[in-house]
Amino acid sequence: MEYKQAVSFLIAHFPQYQKVGMGGYKPYPARMLSLVEWLGNPQMNYPCIHIAGTNGKGSVAHMLAAILQVSGLRAGLYTSPHLKDFRERMKVNGHMIPEEEVASFVTHYVENKMQETGEERPSFFDMTTAMAFQYFAQEKVDVAVIETGLGGRLDSTNILTSQSVILSVITNIGLDHCDLLGHTLSEIAEEKAGIIKPGVPVVLGEYHPESFPVIKEQAGRLGSMLTCAYENPGVGYSIEGDSLYQRKNLQTAYSAIEVLKKTQPKLMECVTEASVTEGLEHFESLTGLHGRWERVAESPAVILDTGHNAHGLAYLKEQLSKETYDHLYIVFGVVREKELDRIANLLPRDARYYFTQPGIERALPAEDLYDWAGKQGLSGEMIPSVQDAFKKACATASPQDMILVGGSTFTVADVVEIFFARKENKSIFAVPLGA
Repeated sequence: MEYKQAVSFLIAHFPQYQKVGMGGYKPYPARMLSLVEWLGNPQMNYPCIHIAGTNGKGSVAHMLAAILQVSGLRAGLYTSPHLKDFRERMKVNGHMIPEEEVASFVTHYVENKMQETGEERPSFFDMTTAMAFQYFAQEKVDVAVIETGLGGRLDSTNILTSQSVILSVITNIGLDHCDLLGHTLSEIAEEKAGIIKPGVPVVLGEYHPESFPVIKEQAGRLGSMLTCAYENPGVGYSIEGDSLYQRKNLQTAYSAIEVLKKTQPKLMECVTEASVTEGLEHFESLTGLHGRWERVAESPAVILDTGHNAHGLAYLKEQLSKETYDHLYIVFGVVREKELDRIANLLPRDARYYFTQPGIERALPAEDLYDWAGKQGLSGEMIPSVQDAFKKACATASPQDMILVGGSTFTVADVVEIFFARKENKSIFAVPLGA
């Protein structure tokens, strides 16, 4: 099986929550445990940092991986979803898994495991998680940074145990995926706190009075030392792609490194102030992270941001208030289960919107989004194709304006398809967008 065949096979045969919603969500235990046991439990072969949270977990994961790799460690990184290339999900020292490794894993599963009877087929996320675990073992990583997919307690990654997890990180708790995780911050915190392991230290990135007691109680019950990153004074590092919410993530990542230096001194003896500085200053380019307040063009400024829930959009709104531009144009598309009323007051009223829909089954139709937005007093027009909406924004904006692409990871991904082909151009007008 060739690489493209393998990825197509995964998408076609294993339900993917990111694409189809509830039909792709399968809490982990039996299927995932069977899968890794068949592989020989590769996740037990290296220490892991396990990260959950409503927002910021991907950024914190990339920051930690960057620090570890510039320190001379062989660092695995598992995150989701991807923007352009499936292989973005699993990397070693910033390099994506080779195509032939993906093809080999899928072929091996099809030929030796898929036809077993009496066993429910894994989800897409089960398969990618198992693939990452096996690849990191094969590559003999010194440490792996593992981001949860959804929630924590029942996430596929949570087959990790205290035998391999050296640190748990919970970035923050916000209202998102409420249909699956709960309708209150305390309920969602209980799900996220499910990654805390007995005796394994945990770092909490942000404080909220409703969720904090849940996390504190779980850590105390399991004998896990709790460090609150928000109490860490004066983290004075500069950061690549600096933005307000990335400062919170920086504080969380730095606190995680401090804890690991105390609890894992032998592993972390190569991590110096210089490597922490270099890792944080260049974490996006070192690890290939995109879409977090990413400024990809000037004149006009073009920002790609995957913030998609109330917690993330609150930071986005604050960031926009500090930016300078003449007019703001927003290419905006969301997924079906998004609770739009929670974000209505966070969307800029002075912007011109292009209401659109990303090219996935789970997308909310542009017409529905446009109708809702009109009732909220947001002005704009409906353009079903994300790429067409982006082109219209570019054609309308002047050099002193700003274009923001967001609402969903998949909206950003659709723009990435056309924009990164022109990444060498300093202005989006340098090459006709329709070319």
